[in-house]
Amino acid sequence: MGQPAARLTVVDVAFAVSGGRLPRDHSLALWQALERAVPSLAEDEATAVLPIRAASAGDLGLVLARRSRLLMRLAEARVAAALELCGKRLELGGTLIEVGAAKTRPLAPYATLYSQRVAAENGDEQVFVGQVARGLARLGIHSEFIVGRRSGARGRDGELGGYSVMLADLAPQASLTLQAAGLGAYRRLGFGVFVGHK
Repeated sequence: MGQPAARLTVVDVAFAVSGGRLPRDHSLALWQALERAVPSLAEDEATAVLPIRAASAGDLGLVLARRSRLLMRLAEARVAAALELCGKRLELGGTLIEVGAAKTRPLAPYATLYSQRVAAENGDEQVFVGQVARGLARLGIHSEFIVGRRSGARGRDGELGGYSVMLADLAPQASLTLQAAGLGAYRRLGFGVFVGHK
């Protein structure tokens, strides 16, 4: 019942970032750095952080480019705290990155949504399909979806696994609801966060 209010108050905040190379799997280090820089970010379990998009440097990891962004999805009431990151330096596994200016934007009702990885409760893909279907049903979303490749990321207690998920032909309300609520666990590490896909 409370979904419409939540949907209206969740926004994306995109920060310019600059610095050196990043490890490919930097989600845990990124969240820990954000938490150190602005401890109040940890107060809201729903805050989501996507891995930083950067150019591949082969075996050397990722290189931050001019268009690289740090994207957070959080309640509108938390935006002021997030903006405290502007101008700060974050240390990620021995690499320093500088957080620049930020832009806040509302969620948009994309008909097609994609998540690079949704956390899997176990390694069985068919079990995962059922897990996603139940998660969508809890949000009142009844839509076909495609499960893609499996990938993982390091969590506080070891390796976390998941699969990519895509949904198409979503009604505007369903799209906004899914973006605001996410799907599954570990949103702070970039799992279960859906973005518009062309």
